[in-house]
Amino acid sequence: MTTEISFSHACGESNFHLVFSPKYRHEIFEDAELKKACERSLVGTATAYDMTIRAMKVCEDHIHLFIALRPDQSVSWAVHKFKGRAAHELFTTYPWLKVGRVGDKRFWGGHLWSEGYFFRSVGSTTNEAVDFYIKVSQDKKMRDKYYSMVGGCQEDPYVTFLKKQLEGPQTTLYDFN
Repeated sequence: MTTEISFSHACGESNFHLVFSPKYRHEIFEDAELKKACERSLVGTATAYDMTIRAMKVCEDHIHLFIALRPDQSVSWAVHKFKGRAAHELFTTYPWLKVGRVGDKRFWGGHLWSEGYFFRSVGSTTNEAVDFYIKVSQDKKMRDKYYSMVGGCQEDPYVTFLKKQLEGPQTTLYDFN
């Protein structure tokens, strides 16, 4: 399955694995109702800002999102939208979140999320495949050998490389279940 998308002046994919957590790693999402509300908020944010959630897992003390962004959207912008909307909606709907024990604040300063987050780009190819493609396309002898139309059309060496990679053992990087 390809996730490549065409836009008016661009074609490609921009997929990311994001992980972020509530401040102090509080296990607030062990509450099933709160967990569902957070999931709805994240889906609502993605819909409102034209992002695609490919997979999502709300754990007790952190969130995993596998998202696709448009070319004009950045990772930091997306994280800002997801965190901001979810915090606002959750604090509005569940004001008790701000309080731990009686007289004690759970989230000092009214911030639900930790400042940091993890992100990793996720693509349909490997670093080695891109390196191979660049070397072949920039070397005249190799380019002539693989892309020559004399004697018929040969398979693209990049495609051949990817097929060889796929013949190896299949592994899954992330388990969102």
